[in-house]
Amino acid sequence: MSLSNAPREAAAPQALKADGLARLRAGDAAGAEAVLRRAADALPADPEPAFYLGNLLLTTGRPGEAADWFRRALARAPDVREVHNNLAAALLQAGDAGAAVLAAERGLAVDDGFAPLHNTLGNALAALDQMLRAAAHYDRAYAADPSLLSAAVNRANILRDLGRHDAAMALYAEVLDRDPTLAVAHLGLGLLHQAAGAMDLAEAALRRALAAAPGDAAALKNLAILLIGESRQHQALALLRDLTTLHPDLANGHADLGQLLQTLGRHDEAVAAFRRALAVDPADRCCLPFLMQSLMYQCDWKALPAVMSDVLADIRHGLAVGAVTTAPPFCLAATDAPGDLRLALARHYSARCIAAVAPLRARFARPPARPRGARLRVGYVSPDFRRHSVGISFRDLLAAHDRTGFEWHGYALRGDLADEMTDEFARRFDAFTPLDGLAADGAAGRIAADGIDVLIDLAGHTRHSAIEIFALSPAPVQAHYLGYGATLGADCIPYLITDPAHTPPAMAGHCSEHLVYLPDTFMAAPRAEIAGETWRRAECGLPEDGVVLACFNAHHKFDPGTFAVWMRLLAAVDGSVLWCRSGTDRATENLRRAAADAGIDPARLVFAAHLPHARHLARHRLADLALDTRHHAGGVTTLDALWAGVPVLTMAGTTQPSRTGASILTAAGLPGLITGSLADYEAEARRLASDPETLASLRRRLRATRDTCALFDQPRLARHLESAYMTMWRRHADGRPPASFHVPPLPR
Repeated sequence: MSLSNAPREAAAPQALKADGLARLRAGDAAGAEAVLRRAADALPADPEPAFYLGNLLLTTGRPGEAADWFRRALARAPDVREVHNNLAAALLQAGDAGAAVLAAERGLAVDDGFAPLHNTLGNALAALDQMLRAAAHYDRAYAADPSLLSAAVNRANILRDLGRHDAAMALYAEVLDRDPTLAVAHLGLGLLHQAAGAMDLAEAALRRALAAAPGDAAALKNLAILLIGESRQHQALALLRDLTTLHPDLANGHADLGQLLQTLGRHDEAVAAFRRALAVDPADRCCLPFLMQSLMYQCDWKALPAVMSDVLADIRHGLAVGAVTTAPPFCLAATDAPGDLRLALARHYSARCIAAVAPLRARFARPPARPRGARLRVGYVSPDFRRHSVGISFRDLLAAHDRTGFEWHGYALRGDLADEMTDEFARRFDAFTPLDGLAADGAAGRIAADGIDVLIDLAGHTRHSAIEIFALSPAPVQAHYLGYGATLGADCIPYLITDPAHTPPAMAGHCSEHLVYLPDTFMAAPRAEIAGETWRRAECGLPEDGVVLACFNAHHKFDPGTFAVWMRLLAAVDGSVLWCRSGTDRATENLRRAAADAGIDPARLVFAAHLPHARHLARHRLADLALDTRHHAGGVTTLDALWAGVPVLTMAGTTQPSRTGASILTAAGLPGLITGSLADYEAEARRLASDPETLASLRRRLRATRDTCALFDQPRLARHLESAYMTMWRRHADGRPPASFHVPPLPR
C-alpha cells in the first residue's frame, strides 16, 4: 500500500524516510520515532512518515499523540481509508469514543466497503453502549471480509452480553473452526460458559485461551475470577501474581490481587497491592474502598482517615453525577456514613446487580402459580449454610420452625464451601438444593419450579450474595432477613424483617423496603454449647484480681474514638486490662502502639488465640464486662458474651449496623446497658468497671434469666417469623401491595 501520490521529494529526505521505516521493521522504536519525526518535517507533502509515526505511537501506548500524527497524514492524503481507520482507533484508545465514531464515519464516506473501518466503528459504538448499532457494523465487517475474524468475535461478544447465548455459541464455534488458535474466541467462549454456570467448560476454554496466548491479561484475570468463585483461591492467587508480574502497568490487576489477599485475611499484602494499583493509575480509585477495609483490619488509624475521607467523597460525588461507583454497601458498615448515603449507595449497587441480569429476563418465566396446599412454602437463600456466623445463628431457628403449617426449602449458593454443618442443614430442611454452578436464571428457575410462596434472602450485600436471583422474582413474595440486616435498596426485595430497636420508625426513611417489625429482636440467638472446662485467668494472660474488659469483635469494627475511651477506662481503673481477639501482626502492633500513645502500657492489651467455639465460650466467662464497638456493633460476639453470662455495654447510633447491640440487649431484658452517645458509653463503662458489686449483680441476673428471656427463645422467634410470612403472603393473595406492619407478640 502506498499513501503518497505526491511527486518524489529530494533524495536526502527520501533516504531519511527509508531509514525510519527500516528502523521500524528492525524493532528500533526509539530510533524509528526520532527519524520519522525528522522525515515528516522534511517531506511536508508525503503522508507516510506521519502515518507510520502514528502507528508507532499507537502501539507504544500514546494514542493522543498518535491521533495528532494521523490527522497530519489525513491532511496530506484525505482519501486514504487506512488513515481514517487508524485515527478512529487512536481516538477510541484515547478514551474519546464519540470522536472515534465521527472519524470512522468520515472514513466510510471514502470507502463504505472497507471491513476494518466497520469493525473499528463497531468498537467505538460499543464503547458508547450502542450495542445494536455496533453489532450491525460488526456484521458488515465480517460480511465484507470473512477473514476478519475479530469482527465475528466482537459480534459474538455482543450476542453474549445481550443474553443471546445460543447465537453467540454458534458464532464462537464458527470462528474457532476457522482458526483454533484464536485466543480472543476461546476467551469469549469461556466467558459465555461462565455466564451460563458451566464452570468446567469455562475453565477449559480460558485455559485454551492462555495456551494460544500465554500471559494474556484478560484470560489470566477471568480464569482467576472463575477459580475464586470456586473457592480455589490459592490457584487464583498464582494467576494474579503472574498477571501483575507480566503486566505491571495494569492497575486493575494489582487491585484484583489485593482483593483476593484481603479475602484470605492477608491484609498487609493486600494494602501493598492496592497501593501499587493506585501508583500505576491514580485516577482509577475503584480499589479505595477495599484499601479502606484492609486498613481497618490493620487498625492503621494514621493512614485510614485520609483514605476513608476519599472513599466517602468519591461515593457522594459519583452518586451525585450519576457515575458508576463500584464501592460495595458493606464498606460503609464500620464508618460514620449517614443513613441517606448508605441508602443511596445500596440503591446504586443493587441497580447494577439487577441490570446485569436484565438480558436474562427474556428467557426466564415463572411457571403458573401452583394451587395453594395446606402448607406455605418458604425458601431461604444463603451462601452460609455452613460453619459461619449466619449459619450458626440460623441453625436453631430452622429447627424450631413449624412443620405442620409450613414447608421449608433451603437454597445453598456456595456448595463448594460445604462442611459438616451443611449436611446438618440438608437434613433439617424439607428440601435442600445447591444452586452453585447455575446462572441467575437457572437458579431462579429452580426456585420457581419448586413453587416457593415466600423467598427469604439471608445474605444481603455480604460476600457471595445473589441479588441477581431475586431480581428475576422467582417467588411472589420476597424479603431480606438476618444476614445483612440493613437496607438493600433493591425494589425486587420489598420487605426487610427487623425490630423497633434495630430500625426505629424514625429511620424508615433510610430504608427502601417496607419494614416488618418483630416484637423482640430480629437476631437469631443460638443456645450454643459451652465446654465443661474451667479456665483460670493466668492461663489466658489475664490478671487474677483486675477488671477484665473484653471486646471480641473483629478488629475492622474498632475505631480510634472508641479505642480512646477504652484506654481512658484502663487509666481510670487500676489493674484493668482489655481482652481482644487475636488479629494480624500489623493490627496487634498498631493497637499496642495506640495504647502506648495514650499512656497505657501495651501489655495491658491481651490478645486471645483462636479456639473452637465451645471452648471460647467457656473461656469468655473470665471477662467482667464486654464492650461493644460503635459504628458496627457486634452480633454473634454479643450473643456469645450474654450466653456465657458476661454483660455487654453498647451504643445505639443512628444507623442499622450501630444498633444491633441495642436490639439484642432489649430482647435480653437489659435496656440499661444501652447508651445513646460515646460520652454516655464512657461514663457508664467507667461506673460499671469501678463497681464490682453491680457487675456481679448483672452476671447473676444473666444466669437467672438467660434460659427464659426472649433473646434465646428460638421457638418464640420462629412463631413470630411465621406470623410475618403469613401476613406478607395474605397481602399478596388478597391483591394488596406490600406494606410495613408490626407482628403481634405472643404471650410470654
